[in-house]
Parts: sequence; structure tokens; C-alpha cells
Amino acid sequence: MITIQWSKWSFFALIALQVAWFGWLYPPTFWPKAMVLAIMLIPLLTVAIGVWKLNMRTMVVAGFFLLFYFSYAVSEAYAVPEVRPMALAQIALITVYFVALLSVRRAQKAAQKAQQQPPPQQPPQQS
Repeated sequence: MITIQWSKWSFFALIALQVAWFGWLYPPTFWPKAMVLAIMLIPLLTVAIGVWKLNMRTMVVAGFFLLFYFSYAVSEAYAVPEVRPMALAQIALITVYFVALLSVRRAQKAAQKAQQQPPPQQPPQQS
């Protein structure tokens, strides 16, 4: 069963992937490494505490941030064959994040809807 924990761990795996990608495996050649790491990590780190605590509002905001990372990964996977495995890993992690978040939200809405509906009335018995 998909739980909200999947979103949490895929988010933190994405942070680790950013460090590995831009800090170690394929460091930038034109821009300073520290600047690229800061650009790629600061948005993720601003919401990391909320994601760790599984705060739904923060996780939705993190989802908006991840749209940028998804777009970047798609463009890198298409344009740069050398980094394609890293970009595909990033796409996979972001997809897991969204699928887990959406499935949990859908289950929460269904549970709320079930609580709001009164129990079905039984027809009176005839003797």
C-alpha cells in the first residue's frame, strides 16, 4: 500500500541525488559548484522540515517546487546523454512523490466524505 512515507523518502532521496549529481558525479563546468548546489538545494531545504514532519500544506508547496525539478530533469534527459541516468532517477523520484501524495490525499478525502454522510436508514419492518 502506498503511504505518505513514500513521498517523504522520495523527497529526501531527491536531495541526496542533487548533491551526488551536481557535487560529485557531474559537477558543473561553467558555474561554480557551490553556486549550482545552492540553487538546486535551497528550495528543497526550505520545505524539508515540513516534509519530514509530514505537514500536508508544506508537502503541497514542495510539490510546486518539484515541478521545476521535473521540468529540468526532462530537459536534461532529452538533451544530455551523459546525465540521462541521473535525470531519469530524478524523474522517477518526483513521480513517486506525486503518486504517493495524491493517493494519500484521495484516501483522506474519501474518508472525510464517508464521515459526513449519515448512515443509511433502514426501511421500517412490516408485521
